[in-house]
Amino acid sequence: MHAIHCPGRAKPSSTARVSPFVTLSALCFGIAGIPAVGLDAQPAVMVRDSIVLEESGDDYLVLPIPVIPDGSGGYLVTDYQQPRVFHYSGEGRLLQRYGRQGEGPGEFTEASGAYPWGAGHVLVLSWKPIAAQLFERDTGRFTERFPLKYFVEHVVPDSAALWMSGPHYEPRSAVRRLDLGDDEAESVVPLPDEYQAGSPVGGMFPSMPFVKWADTLLVGFGPLPYLIVTDASGNELDRFEVPAVGRRGTPADPESAIVEELRGGRYFAAFALFSVTKGVHRRPDGSFLLVHADARSEEPPVSMEALWVSVIDQDRMRVCPDGVVPLGSRSRPAIGFDGDRMLVLEQTLRGGDAVSILRRIAVETDECDWIPLRR
Repeated sequence: MHAIHCPGRAKPSSTARVSPFVTLSALCFGIAGIPAVGLDAQPAVMVRDSIVLEESGDDYLVLPIPVIPDGSGGYLVTDYQQPRVFHYSGEGRLLQRYGRQGEGPGEFTEASGAYPWGAGHVLVLSWKPIAAQLFERDTGRFTERFPLKYFVEHVVPDSAALWMSGPHYEPRSAVRRLDLGDDEAESVVPLPDEYQAGSPVGGMFPSMPFVKWADTLLVGFGPLPYLIVTDASGNELDRFEVPAVGRRGTPADPESAIVEELRGGRYFAAFALFSVTKGVHRRPDGSFLLVHADARSEEPPVSMEALWVSVIDQDRMRVCPDGVVPLGSRSRPAIGFDGDRMLVLEQTLRGGDAVSILRRIAVETDECDWIPLRR
C-alpha cells in the first residue's frame, strides 16, 4: 500500500471553463474544514496501486474528466479542454486517440465522456456539438455520428441503448433512454420537485450520477441529499439519504440557500453551501460506492475542499459514510470506478514536468461502524 502524505493546501490554479471547474487541494485527516467526527466509522480508503499514463509532446492530458474502464483492463480518458479521447492500457501505455478539433464528422470541441461500445468501437459524447460519435477502437477511425437534442451529464451504455442523465424541463426528465439513431429519447426518471425551470438548483448543479443493473436504477441528484431507486420504467421503488458524518451535508431548502447567496452578490459562495454527489457505483458484491465533494467558496475556479466516499450495503439499509479520499497537492482529479475499486486520475509535477497518475483505490469496511440510511 502506498504511503499517504499530507502536504499543505495548494493555491488553486486558474482554469477557464463554461461552468466553474473544481480543483482539489491536499487532503488528510485533521486539516481545517474536515470535521473529526466519528472517524472510527469511516471506510478504509487505501491506494492499492498507481500507474503513470504515457504522454508526449503531441499526446498529453490538459483537463481529464471521468475515467471509464474499456472492458478489457484498460481505460478511456476524455480531455475536456482539447478535442481528444485517449485509450490507455492497464499499464498506462497509450494505445489510441480519438477525435480532432472541429464541427464535422469525427470532430468536437468539448467532449463529455467516452465509453466502450460493442466489440470494436468507442462511443464519444460531446457538448460541442451535442452528439454521440462512434470510432473504431483499434484504429481510431471515425465511423458514424448521431446528433443529440440535449446536453448529457452522465451515461450508462447497455447492449443496445444509452441511458443518459441531466436536467431537462420539457419533458421534465432526469434520466432518458435512447436507441442510437432514434430522433427522440424516452423519458424514464422524472425530475425531482426541487428542479424547476429557471431554478439555480439545476442551472448550477446539473450533475445526476446514476448506475443501472438488470432492470433497476439508483440515481443521485447533485446538491440534493437523497437518492432514489426506480425500475427501468421510472417507477420509484425507494428513496433514502446517507447521513453526513464528515462532509458538509445539504441545507433543508437548497434553492433558498442558493438564492440568498446570489442576491448578496456571492455567486461563487453558492457552490460551497453543501455537498454535491459526484459519482455512484454498484460493486460486484452488490454494495454501492457513493462519492461526494465539498467545494470552497473562493473566486473562480471553484475548488474542492474535500472528496468523500461512502459504502452502502447490498440491502440499502445501512451505510459506512464519508471516508476521505487521499489526494495530492494542486490536484484536479477525474474519478471513475472499476469493479470494486474507485479510480482517481491526478496530474502532478515531477521534476518540473506534469505527470498524469491513475490510482486504483480500495474502499474497505471491515472496521466500519455501520449506521442506518434515512428514509
